[in-house]
Amino acid sequence: MIEITPKPKKKKCFDCGAGFMTNPRARFKRKYCDACSKKRKKAWDNQWKIKFEDLEDE
Repeated sequence: MIEITPKPKKKKCFDCGAGFMTNPRARFKRKYCDACSKKRKKAWDNQWKIKFEDLEDE
């Protein structure tokens, strides 16, 4: 049996627009590069620390 391995695809990051390689067999498709992913994860982990007074008024 011949096993076909898909090639990694290049995508653009939604935040910074930088190109990065993705795994085509991944369960969830990536939207962000590694640097932006780390920033977003840090913000998500610290969301409980943000107070209502810290938010900007529009």
